Parts: sequence; structure tokens; C-alpha cells
Amino acid sequence: MTVINFRYHIVSLAAVFVALAVGAVFGTAAANGVATDVLSDSISAAHKTNDQLRQTTEDLQVEASRKDDYINDTAPAVLGGTLDNRRIVVLTTPSGRDHAQGVIDKLRVAGAAVTGPVDVREAFFDPRNNLGLLELARGSAASSALPGNSNGAETASALLAAVLLAAPSDVDASAVVSAYARAGYLTAPERLDGPADGAVLVTGAPYVTQEPTKRNAAIVTMAAQFAMVGSTVVAGTGAGDGSALGTVRGDEALTARISTTDGVAGAQGQVVTALALVERITANRGGHYGTADGADALTPRRP
Repeated sequence: MTVINFRYHIVSLAAVFVALAVGAVFGTAAANGVATDVLSDSISAAHKTNDQLRQTTEDLQVEASRKDDYINDTAPAVLGGTLDNRRIVVLTTPSGRDHAQGVIDKLRVAGAAVTGPVDVREAFFDPRNNLGLLELARGSAASSALPGNSNGAETASALLAAVLLAAPSDVDASAVVSAYARAGYLTAPERLDGPADGAVLVTGAPYVTQEPTKRNAAIVTMAAQFAMVGSTVVAGTGAGDGSALGTVRGDEALTARISTTDGVAGAQGQVVTALALVERITANRGGHYGTADGADALTPRRP
């Protein structure tokens, strides 16, 4: 009887463990089923939210495109004739290259004869090329009128500003521009039609690597040198830290000499850029336009 009782207890214990195991399996399966359902619902909701956000983004892109279409369609009414018989040179930094053609188109709508784009390359703003820029500038016939310092970007910019805006009779502008082009500092325009009445420097996001402070400062230096010779507008995408627009708008002396426009990636910013140059040339008045920090107004006031 003792043996039977012992076997009974063994079988009973085994049955309990089996029941517990089976219960655990079924319980886990049930719990996993609930968790799976919850997870599935969450994923489905996330997909729906993502689809809604994607649709919203697409709607905003369409709206922005339609706005640009409207601005492009009305640009002739706003700009037509405002720069008739004016020559304008357009320069671009590497980050502004993609926006230059839009600016050129608006200047031509205004009636301007445009030289450019003069595509100023990375090498020009690279502080390692300081000596090379200086040597080219000092080899020019106009070297006596250039800044007497060791800043290659400043000296080269002063020379380019002189030949593109002032065109001194004793200097061959085409030869100067071609020399910098051969050295890899810029891409020369197809033709130079004589001294320009104004300049637009198109830029974009600031440098953030490889001595960015010096590179960004070189862009502002170029703008300052052109502004010393003629009417100059710096057109950019924004006015954040390190940007040419932010630096100009934050400097009292530069603010007075250089006009700025932000939002140049879009049609509105391109039209405003042309209007800012009109204001500089015809009214001898400057300002800072757009929606970014430091802007005075959305657009220049009409004369």
C-alpha cells in the first residue's frame, strides 16, 4: 500500500507539473495573442499617421509649387522695365549655385543684361589657398589699387570687383577673370560685356567643416569688396549662425553698404532680390528683406 501511495503521489505531482506547464503554454499563447493584437493595432495606427503626414507634405509641396507658379507669372508685371539698360553681374558660392539661375531669370525679366553666373569655387574660400590668390592679384596691372594686406580672399575679391564693376581702362577684365578660372578659383562667364551697374552674390548654407569660420568670413569679405565698388545684394537661403546674411545683418557697417534677401531658393526670394537691386541702383537705398532674422521687411517699398 505504501508503494501504491508513493506511486500515486509521484503521478499526482507529475500531473500537477504537466498541468502547470500546459497552463503556462496556453497562458503565454493567450498573452502573446493579446500583445500581438495590440502591437498590430499600434503599427496600423502608425502607418495611417505616416500616410496622413505624407499626404500633408505632398499637399504643401503642391501649394508651394502653385505659389511659385503664380509669382513667376506675375513677375513681369512687378519687375518689367525696372532694370532696362542695366548690366548686372551675378556671382555664386558653391552652396548658392543651384539658386543662381532663378535669380538670373528674374533680373532678365526686369530688363537687365546679365553677366554670369560667375561660379566662385570652393578653392577661392579655402584658407590654404591664401598665397595663390594673393600672387594672382599682385600680378595684375591694378595691383597698386588693391588692399595692402596678406588676406588673399580680400585682395582677390577687390580685384574682381574692380574689373567687373568699375572696369579700369588699364586692366583687361577678361584676362583677370580667365586667370582665376585657369587656376581653378572660379568659372568664367561666356562673355564680359563691360562694367556692370550692380552685383548679386548668391549663397546658401554656411560652411560647417574644414575651418568653417574662415571660409564663411571669406564670403562676407567678397561681398564687402564688391559693395565698396558698386551696388551689391547678397541673396541667401537663411540668416543663421555663420551665414553670410546673418553676418551682414549683424554688422552695422555692412548693413549700411550691402542689401540682403533671404529665401532665394524660391521664386518670391528671387523676385525680391531683383527688387532689392533696383532699390540700390535707382534710389541709392538699401535694406534687408525676407522672413529670416534681421529682415526689415518682406520686400522693398516701391518708389
